[in-house]
Amino acid sequence: MPINRSHQRYVDYLFAQAHASRYPSHQILKRIEGAITDREIAQRYVDLLLEQAESQRYPSLEMLDRAVRIVKRLALADVIMDMEQELEQASG
Repeated sequence: MPINRSHQRYVDYLFAQAHASRYPSHQILKRIEGAITDREIAQRYVDLLLEQAESQRYPSLEMLDRAVRIVKRLALADVIMDMEQELEQASG
């Protein structure tokens, strides 16, 4: 969930800018990455990147690299969360 209403508005603006362009600028994508504060925004960003890639015959490799970086971070967060739960169960 976004930090506050202003953050939500900013994130929505960035996504609208990215969706409005066939080739979103790297500056907009970098700003979206900087605005990721939770899993929902991260997943929304990955979806945007993959939609852009799927719509092109020769997708931008940089977009795919951006997507895989976020996917790896999400996977790592899942592993950490699972480990924390196991530690709580073992100690509790």
